[in-house]
Amino acid sequence: MYSDIVPPKKNKSSKLGKIKPEEHEVKILRDEPVFTGREIYHTVDGKDRRSKLPIVVIVLMLLSFVVAYYSLFNNKTTISFESKLTIFEIKDTIPMILSEKNQNASSTLSYNLIYNNEVKDRNIFAPTVEESTSTLAKVASTGDFYTLNTSTTSPFASIKVKLINESKVNVQVIKDTRFDVNGTTYYLGAAVNIKPTPKNASSTALSKYKVIGFRGTSNYETFYATDYMSEVVNVPENKTTADATGANIPNSDILSLIPENFISLKKSYVFDNRLNQSALVVINKRDFERVLIAQSGIVQGYVESLRPLADLLEYEISINDYDMVLDASTGLPTAFKSLTIEIKPKVRKDKVASTFKGFSKDTMRKIRNDISKNIEMEISFSPFWVSKVSDVDHISVEVK
Repeated sequence: MYSDIVPPKKNKSSKLGKIKPEEHEVKILRDEPVFTGREIYHTVDGKDRRSKLPIVVIVLMLLSFVVAYYSLFNNKTTISFESKLTIFEIKDTIPMILSEKNQNASSTLSYNLIYNNEVKDRNIFAPTVEESTSTLAKVASTGDFYTLNTSTTSPFASIKVKLINESKVNVQVIKDTRFDVNGTTYYLGAAVNIKPTPKNASSTALSKYKVIGFRGTSNYETFYATDYMSEVVNVPENKTTADATGANIPNSDILSLIPENFISLKKSYVFDNRLNQSALVVINKRDFERVLIAQSGIVQGYVESLRPLADLLEYEISINDYDMVLDASTGLPTAFKSLTIEIKPKVRKDKVASTFKGFSKDTMRKIRNDISKNIEMEISFSPFWVSKVSDVDHISVEVK
């Protein structure tokens, strides 16, 4: 019933045991392709195995692209400034002279005089005599006074004059007719027609201001101007400014009419002994800044500390207090002998971006540290890893 043949025993070992060692080795089926950068391997289990290095390279390339994009095209620099107010007490003597006599003097401070006329609701820089509204010049009556100005445009200094006509016919003169006033050219404030002056009203004044354009004509000797105030007013030598004007301090109405580019010495009027009139001294801000830097050591040091921003700055200067030296004969200022001023640097926002574009971080930090005593400067870079200031279109500027 049973066979005597014994079946062979089954080999329980793994099939892999029968595989020769050389068949278990990994074989490269093809060389590395040119573009993919991948090597394909084949093993006995039938699975392909690929290197992971290309994936890492691709990720790094993407990151590099993002960094480059933000660094070159999407970067931004923000710069902000906040200026500090500084008060100086200046003890240096600063020479002063009336503007008409100070042509091209770099170290002397020019000033203008605004005379305290009693005419209400007027422009203090305009002539006090109204111009004719008709095509004909205004016919003057005896006793009228006129204004001669140092310039045809404001601001200017003015004097009151009386026009004398010693001829037998009317003399018509146009607006801005030039008069020689002690070597300085003055301009007539309005067109007028001057009748012959009665003999009993002719001037006995020593000063006769001739019309420059009449030189060489018969009218040169018979038509002239003379000081009006010397004809009608006699102010005692010991009369003070306050006595002559009724008030020595300029009122707010006059001060409000002074142009923004001028500083007024509003502590008190000065009294012009030449014209027997009180006047307000006004100074051009740019002239004041220039002479302060030239004459005052402490102001020079202040400006030097802000040299890194020299091309970007203007200075707001106000006078808190002062003491002047007055000429004994004319009563006009000849110098500041002390000054208390306030200075605040003003950054010109429109020039910041073009000045700082491309500056390195280290340079910007040095500038910030150099000016920190007088101006607070803050700089921020986005993204943080950029190494220099952005182009003009990517710079944001804030001036507080």
